[in-house]
Amino acid sequence: MASKAKSVWAIDIGNCSLKALNLSSGNDGIEVLDFEVIEHSKILSSPDINEQQREEELASSLAKFSEKHDLKGQYVVISVAGQTSFARFIKLPPVEPKKIPQVIQFEAAQQIPFDINEVEWDYQIMDEPDSPEVSVGIFAIKNEIVSDILDSYSAQNIRVSSVQMAPIALYNYAHYDNAAFSKQPKKAMVVVDMGTDNTNIVICSENSVWQRSIPIGGNEFTESIADAFKLDFIKAEKLKRTAPVSKYSKQIFQAMKPVYTNFAEEIQRSIGYFSSTNNVELSNVVALGGGMKLQGLTKYLQQSLGIPVARPDSYQRLSIGQGTSSAKFHENLAEYGVAYGLGVQALGEAKIKSDLLPKRIARAMAWQQKSSVLMIAASILLVAGVLCLMRAFIDKGAYASNEDARRSVKSALGRAKAASSALYEQENRDQPLTNAINKQFSLFKYRSVIPNFLDGLISCLPNATNTPDQAKLFEAFNSGDIDAIKAIPRDERKMLFITSCRVDYTDSVASSNFAISQSSGRKRNGGGRNVEEQGMLGMGMYNSMGREQGNRSEKKDGAGFLVVIEGYSPYAKIGELLDPAGVGNDQTKWGFITRLIHFNRLFKKGKFELFDKDSISSFVFEQGEVDLKSADMPDGIGEKVRVVRVHSKDSSKKTRSRSRNNNSDRILEEDVLIDPMTGEEISKVAVIDETGLKQFDKSGEEEYKIRDHWFRIKAKFVWKDAPVIKDGREY
Repeated sequence: MASKAKSVWAIDIGNCSLKALNLSSGNDGIEVLDFEVIEHSKILSSPDINEQQREEELASSLAKFSEKHDLKGQYVVISVAGQTSFARFIKLPPVEPKKIPQVIQFEAAQQIPFDINEVEWDYQIMDEPDSPEVSVGIFAIKNEIVSDILDSYSAQNIRVSSVQMAPIALYNYAHYDNAAFSKQPKKAMVVVDMGTDNTNIVICSENSVWQRSIPIGGNEFTESIADAFKLDFIKAEKLKRTAPVSKYSKQIFQAMKPVYTNFAEEIQRSIGYFSSTNNVELSNVVALGGGMKLQGLTKYLQQSLGIPVARPDSYQRLSIGQGTSSAKFHENLAEYGVAYGLGVQALGEAKIKSDLLPKRIARAMAWQQKSSVLMIAASILLVAGVLCLMRAFIDKGAYASNEDARRSVKSALGRAKAASSALYEQENRDQPLTNAINKQFSLFKYRSVIPNFLDGLISCLPNATNTPDQAKLFEAFNSGDIDAIKAIPRDERKMLFITSCRVDYTDSVASSNFAISQSSGRKRNGGGRNVEEQGMLGMGMYNSMGREQGNRSEKKDGAGFLVVIEGYSPYAKIGELLDPAGVGNDQTKWGFITRLIHFNRLFKKGKFELFDKDSISSFVFEQGEVDLKSADMPDGIGEKVRVVRVHSKDSSKKTRSRSRNNNSDRILEEDVLIDPMTGEEISKVAVIDETGLKQFDKSGEEEYKIRDHWFRIKAKFVWKDAPVIKDGREY
């Protein structure tokens, strides 16, 4: 954790410029003593600059800064980009306060996606008075990344005292500068800080923070102009900056319009995800960063998001010191958000105080600060040593005359030895307690079994490896490229979306039954298959692969898991996607169920095997159409919305010549399920004409449009490495 400083230089280096604030604690809050903005001669992330040139540009900007400002002996705090670091917020169960650091150490090793010895990490306990759980933020960065960053500063003789993630610095700025946080704990503000390559989205409330980095920045707008006008990057950047006064401003903004749309959709998606998992009202959006200077961007965001969006024109709790130009400071005020948050932390006013400065550097700094004290202590020790030596000569003369005293000391030593033996005897009585503690820790031995098993189930789903003919689809899905996804007809997308996966442990897979009532399955009119019919459907699929009924062998019982997997698929032929017939050993053509059959062969991380796959009591498969009226369809499929099919002005155009135009045959609006990512409708709906009238086939039956299909798989897996428990002991 960083210690509190009296004054600090906070430095934030982006791909476009270096921003720095010299802050100190004043009587009325934090005060700006000095500031600096140094633009790089080239944008560091432009396509025509290589890594060596990037390092030279960075060194040049740091050199200019260190020449203008004397940083010797100064407390310097810097930021690292959110996309180069790691942040995770977790909930700890109620534990004794003294055990929290030990539990956090264990959780950090589990949560950080790198070897714990290869990263610098820190944590922050977030106070939540109304919650029995402990909320903890874990932050980390790889050693090699932070070392390279610190080397750039060391080359300019700048000693860094503290390192913080840019998104966390933005939260500290927002929490400190917005006094309304403590008065409105159920409200949150959104900080959007756009750089050249990425945009940090930080949602801040009194006791929590949520952050995400999206790969859209100022360069996206520049590249759109370059493509539209056939210009190189540098000329396109210049044209972007002069767009408001250019005679081609209309064409320029038209070229950037798709980026405006993508940017707003990414922010909307992020805010939507946060709102779905947190019971907090979003009050406003604060727009920071050089990229937000684009004309009309904040207004466009406000129209898209439906909440106020504004670039700050002042800071509430930051004052300008004497001798500092307020006018020049406000020219780039919206770009100082990260530096402001860094300074708030270094001055001891931050909510989150984590520090990613390598421990070896922190220890060296601490020793250097204590060097003067150590010199004084060494001098005192030397003087004391001389006095003790003189005293020794005096005591030596008196030694011979103190025989009685020595006998008394010997007697006291004997009594002390006896007391020590008694103490050792009492300490040995703690062994049963130690054994009990070790027994409790043994409960963590098999903690990773179910996560490993779930990893295996996920690896059996369609993906770029399992379904190579649709690798581009999965690449677009992983990158969030919605246009590329929608370019492929929905019913041709070989994808499975899992809405729930229930895994229950059992000591005997043979004698255990699936739960009669699952958490899924909608209670609507419409009926559905019973258990026997579901089982026969599962048997039918296996028979299509060449298995014969009535030729079952005895299956070895054992401990394992009862698994219920539910989800849906846009693919029209869902049966072929789950378990296609006649695929043999060609794994690229296997379906999800086919891979489950070969689970022990495909997944080597744990010894799990599908149990008695030919029995309806051990394996059940159901499927059906995604239909809001279905009673069997699992929960969690799509997002329910109301769609207007015919607007009021069109609904008045009633076709009097048709026989079926009563209200029951007319649909003006209806509830449907949509894909939350692409916005496409996925549920079964009636076919209607332009006036909303239902359509009927030649036999008089209603016509329907069928889209996605749902599925439910119930299976048993034997855990071959399960421990054998006998008389409460593991063998």
